Amino acid sequence: MANIWSKLAGSSPVDSPDYWEYFGLRLVEHADIHPRAKVLDVGCGTGPSLFPAAERAGRHGQAIGI
Repeated sequence: MANIWSKLAGSSPVDSPDYWEYFGLRLVEHADIHPRAKVLDVGCGTGPSLFPAAERAGRHGQAIGI
């Protein structure tokens, strides 16, 4: 059924990695993560918000994705 729906629906911008990357970065900007922060990303999927959060937390911080 999913294959049929996908053909009918066509390509969605939500399916694009660029979509998730954009909103992952925006989320991290709004979260105001500082160096040494501890971050838990529940439902991180492929990590579009986890990896930018880890970068912001720095090497002395922590970011865990589930």
